[in-house]
Amino acid sequence: MFRFLCKFNFKQMTKFQADFYHANGYLVLPNILNHQEIDKLLQRTNDLVEKADLVNNQMFFDTKNAPRGMSFLDTASKIGYLLELGMIDEKGQIKVKDKKLALNKIGHAMHDLDPVFEKFSYNNIFKAVLKGVGYIDPILAQTMVIFKNQKFGTAVDMHTDNTYIISEPKLSCIGLWIALEDATKNNGCMYAFPKSHLTPTTYFNVLDDTRRNTKMIGTNPEYQKHFDPSKAECLEVSKGSVILLHGDLVHFSGHNHSSQSRHAYTLHFIEGHNNNWSKQAWLQRIPELPFQKYYKRVSEIDTF
Repeated sequence: MFRFLCKFNFKQMTKFQADFYHANGYLVLPNILNHQEIDKLLQRTNDLVEKADLVNNQMFFDTKNAPRGMSFLDTASKIGYLLELGMIDEKGQIKVKDKKLALNKIGHAMHDLDPVFEKFSYNNIFKAVLKGVGYIDPILAQTMVIFKNQKFGTAVDMHTDNTYIISEPKLSCIGLWIALEDATKNNGCMYAFPKSHLTPTTYFNVLDDTRRNTKMIGTNPEYQKHFDPSKAECLEVSKGSVILLHGDLVHFSGHNHSSQSRHAYTLHFIEGHNNNWSKQAWLQRIPELPFQKYYKRVSEIDTF
């Protein structure tokens, strides 16, 4: 009913597409990315994981809004590796032979630190998408490789991205969710509640007074009490497709109980025109690695 599939014009988004996004809070752009470029990103991900010392640099990702701590906060300016809960045994070793199976995500600054991720992230396709929905001077605040490993890939609870990606004076996050593999009901695809973005986000993950940990502030919307998962739009997409997510859109994904992984790459932007990154947001870049103006950086990089 709400889902809109179409052939994407790589040079310019249509008014019909943009209107659908603004009305519903999401838009599916099927098969707009070259599989060869996707495979390069997957191979680079494998290379990074192979070299990473996950045992001596243990970080875990908890989707329950638990305090994050400094090791997590430091990933704002690094390439950090976050493990699924319960993946370390009593001897401090990873429980699985394939290290990638232990991971929940990699983040949050590889787009500005790794050449392969940089080239993929700063490109004219995404520029056309952002311009099409009205972004004047966007900033790419964070990127993540999200692992939804076969059997191990955990569910992500209902949330909005503006809870974590905070700009001011206006909340302005838009997420580009890229399917690195086919995403289906069986392996934990995305679900979204159309038009839920019409209710502003009121709950935020921010730095505490020490600025060495995080806390939640505002009114907890308790989405699980007010949204019926069976009424959500199922966003099954194939490899190379992109899903646009408004910062106030309530969305979630389930546990991957299948034998097929469902990895994704996400880019979260804010509007930089007459708008700034919040000094209270959990993600704070070091001075040596400032945010970059997206359109300007795209023009500087040889893109696909």
